[in-house]
Amino acid sequence: MKTSGNDLSGRLEAVVGTVIRCEKCLDVGCDHGYTAVALVSRGIAGNALCTDINEGPLNAARANIAAAGLADVIETRLSDGLHNISVEDGADTAVIAGMGGALTCRILSGNSDVVRSLKQLVLQPQSELFLVRALVRDIGFHIASEKFLEDAGKYYYVMDVRPGKNEDDGELTDLYDKYSKYLIASRDPLYIEYIKRSIETCEGYLKNMSSSSKSDLPEKIKDLKKVLSEMTGK
Repeated sequence: MKTSGNDLSGRLEAVVGTVIRCEKCLDVGCDHGYTAVALVSRGIAGNALCTDINEGPLNAARANIAAAGLADVIETRLSDGLHNISVEDGADTAVIAGMGGALTCRILSGNSDVVRSLKQLVLQPQSELFLVRALVRDIGFHIASEKFLEDAGKYYYVMDVRPGKNEDDGELTDLYDKYSKYLIASRDPLYIEYIKRSIETCEGYLKNMSSSSKSDLPEKIKDLKKVLSEMTGK
């Protein structure tokens, strides 16, 4: 049975919905290939290249690509990050989703020629978002927009990253790296509720800690309250 690429999780729908129309999309760490199938079947990407470090996920992706009737326009390739990718592959957009922030940074630092050739990066790091936001700036890109969503009881961030730097945020840089300049400015209601709950959780932890315990919680609470104030004006 062919799949249309329509049966995606909320997380992957957010990723697919962030990709701009492109000739070729590179899906790094493609897992089962669902993202590439959706992008090509919906006409967002003309064709795609799926990579993974392990043959197991690639075999699953090949099966799903074949079932969708897209084997002629979606290629699969064994690659550790971008190590087996070249500029000649012609990708316009790269998707790196579902990995830790440190690994995402390692991948982006592994082949600067390919990264510089891209018109868009769609990043969905699972952790250490501050590392990713900082690296985006360091490699000469900027976050054009950012989505915050809840899917199956978990929270996710999806970053639309484009070439070119934004203005320097000065002393607010660290705060924005941790909590997203775009989401703060957007005043997203879901993000406001998330920040409020984070403050309550941190204050609960702090209340139950002994006075002799060393903790960065007071500083974190201060930062969270500053973010909330910027978002609500209170």
